[in-house]
Amino acid sequence: MKWFLLFMLTILSGAAALAADTQNSTALDKLKIFAGAWKSDSQNFDTIYSSAGAVSSLQTNACGHDGDFYVCNQSSNGVSRVLLVFTYKGGDTYGVTYVPADGSRAVSGELLIAGNTWTYPGQITKFGQVTYLRTVNVFTNPDTIEYRQEFSVDQQNWTLMAQGRETRIK
Repeated sequence: MKWFLLFMLTILSGAAALAADTQNSTALDKLKIFAGAWKSDSQNFDTIYSSAGAVSSLQTNACGHDGDFYVCNQSSNGVSRVLLVFTYKGGDTYGVTYVPADGSRAVSGELLIAGNTWTYPGQITKFGQVTYLRTVNVFTNPDTIEYRQEFSVDQQNWTLMAQGRETRIK
């Protein structure tokens, strides 16, 4: 009888692990829309964290899903800039680690996905003051992203640093 209980516990724990792997895989599949080449046009505004100007570029996300990771080599105008490593944390929350191509220190953060809106929240502390940052990407359709970058000291009133549009190149 003891061996039967051990056998059943082994099967149940294996089934639970398989269910978790399937959940992670399905959640990470949401990120596939991000892959590909994108024409990016943005307007930057003059703030304490940004300078005014127009910017156009070609962004390429060479991505793949393996196990519990979704990884993208992100290039700008043909130059590899950052490796993005996404993991699924649960609910609408993903972990993301940015590994710069120049070998500087990697930075970890989060991605929150609510429907077609992806929000990358963050914060910095300077002179004892916490400033909150966020990039908001809205997929208006599978081939268009409307985005904005903002900062706030109270998470209520946001100042726009940049806004733009990315269009998938087919």
